[in-house]
Amino acid sequence: MRKSGFWLAALLLIGLMAGSVLASDNYREVQKNEYWVSWNGTANVTLITTVYSPESLLNKTRESIAQMGIENATKAFVSQMAQRLSQEGFYLRNATGEILGYNSTGPLTTIIRGQIPNFARYYSYGNVWEISLDVLRVADLAQIDPTKMNGSMTLENYFIVHLPEGAKITKLPSNYSAQSNGSYIRIDVRRNGTTVYVHSIVYFAKGVTYSDIQAIYGQPRAFIIQYEGKPGVENYTTWQMNIYNNITVQKNQTVFDSVEEYLKPESYINYLKFQITYQGVQRAEQGLYQKYVQEFQAQGIGVRGGSVRILNLNSTGPLVVKYHFILTNFTRKVNGTYVYAYDPKLELGNMEFLNRLDATINETKVTKFVLPEGAKFTELPKNINIELNGSRIVMTVEKVSDREVVVKSNVFLRYGTPVDAYRALMAKVPSKVEFKYTLTEGGSSRSICGPALIVGLAVIPLLLRRRL
Repeated sequence: MRKSGFWLAALLLIGLMAGSVLASDNYREVQKNEYWVSWNGTANVTLITTVYSPESLLNKTRESIAQMGIENATKAFVSQMAQRLSQEGFYLRNATGEILGYNSTGPLTTIIRGQIPNFARYYSYGNVWEISLDVLRVADLAQIDPTKMNGSMTLENYFIVHLPEGAKITKLPSNYSAQSNGSYIRIDVRRNGTTVYVHSIVYFAKGVTYSDIQAIYGQPRAFIIQYEGKPGVENYTTWQMNIYNNITVQKNQTVFDSVEEYLKPESYINYLKFQITYQGVQRAEQGLYQKYVQEFQAQGIGVRGGSVRILNLNSTGPLVVKYHFILTNFTRKVNGTYVYAYDPKLELGNMEFLNRLDATINETKVTKFVLPEGAKFTELPKNINIELNGSRIVMTVEKVSDREVVVKSNVFLRYGTPVDAYRALMAKVPSKVEFKYTLTEGGSSRSICGPALIVGLAVIPLLLRRRL
């Protein structure tokens, strides 16, 4: 948050962020956002923001505009608006800006006009178009702490969405309200033909607490305009990775080797490669190694040694991460039988989203598990093959011998899968299956009796995740 040298966009776009100024007065802002949507999903937009108070904040903003010059201030406004929209997954193009009231008294208004491609998204899952509106300003409010203000805050918002000619509306946001100790949110929705009007108010009373905010925002919901008509083209990202694990149980230790290949999306893979190279490969490898040692130890798994290598940084191929660990207490012992726990959902079973998957997820894992001489698998899980409306979870178990198995898994989640369908798919698959084995007397019972294996360790945010 900028504490001094007031920045225009901090008021007009994410004006709530100017906490050092807002701390002493009541803040009132009105937004009017109008969208004209075409059948290709592109919207021509006019986004108007007017700030009415506090006067001290408006005066500081005018001073800043005078110092920057109206042309530079307008460019800054447009740039910051584009950045904010990008956080919601929208790309603003052909944008122009205008500032009103910068050389007079009274409210200060900014106007931005442009286009947003893919404002409406087409889903072949259901053959519908959907528009998601941030009617409660969640993206903006995530940037600030309303409890730090000494005054009240009023955000009034008008959304006017003109759907393409011939659109048949199939779903609209519901009217909604919630309040706590004088703070409240309210949403009113109406329609006139193919035009949808949404009016929302977010009001935080002076002295609002975290409990108040939790009370009025405590039930997350998606605010969706859904309609049918002409088919469109799906535009989405695919997240794809392959994992190859080799787990070798020895007399006094377990050797864990893993190769992770990150394939898609290429833009994000290239971004990761750049960041790793920029920060230093050795530093990144050491950071990953230390992270895993800490996580293993937190689960009671001993680490005798290991290494991490990051490969393919200078190629156009996938990002590759290789892990090698020598572990003790890797599996748990129950009544004389050792248990290796495995998640057939590949840790994709508890994703949180409000409406639909806005990406395709395709993850494959092959795990080879080898026991020492004299050991024997006594129980193996059954194969899994579940499909629901284009999404699927598959796991096959191949018994190579009494002491070697190969597990092949794939989780494919279709773009546009509604949250209820996702939950229905996951409910059909167990969160854990078990591979059980015994060891002959004098085997590795001392070294591998311990807690269940660790799963789901975070490596690099958003993509790189350990899945044992």
